[in-house]
Amino acid sequence: MDGNFLREYYILIRNKILDTRFEAAIASADKLLSAYPRDEWGYYYKGVCFFALEKYKESVRNYTIALQLNPGLAKAYFNLGVCFYIVRKYDLALINIAKAMIIFTKQKELEKKQRCVDALKVIQIERGE
Repeated sequence: MDGNFLREYYILIRNKILDTRFEAAIASADKLLSAYPRDEWGYYYKGVCFFALEKYKESVRNYTIALQLNPGLAKAYFNLGVCFYIVRKYDLALINIAKAMIIFTKQKELEKKQRCVDALKVIQIERGE
């Protein structure tokens, strides 16, 4: 893998996301994935874009692929959990956010871990626990 190529594409995709040019970001991620079909970040960024476009099935699909390629990608678990929360699949939301929390804990990312704890509480309240 050419690290410089990947870094440049990640920057390009993130900038398009920041500019809310989600379709353009998806097109760039697709171009990246045509060269590197096993790049988890390409799928992750597509998940972010589809989420922003409220295309939750596509978002779930892309986060799931990213996680198949890299099961340690905590951000993808968290975002996947949020997708499931939005479509009211609370059990799947809880499972995925809990997985993110475990990984963030191992990585000593305490603010992100706390964000997971807070999200889990909200989901449990919404679910009626």
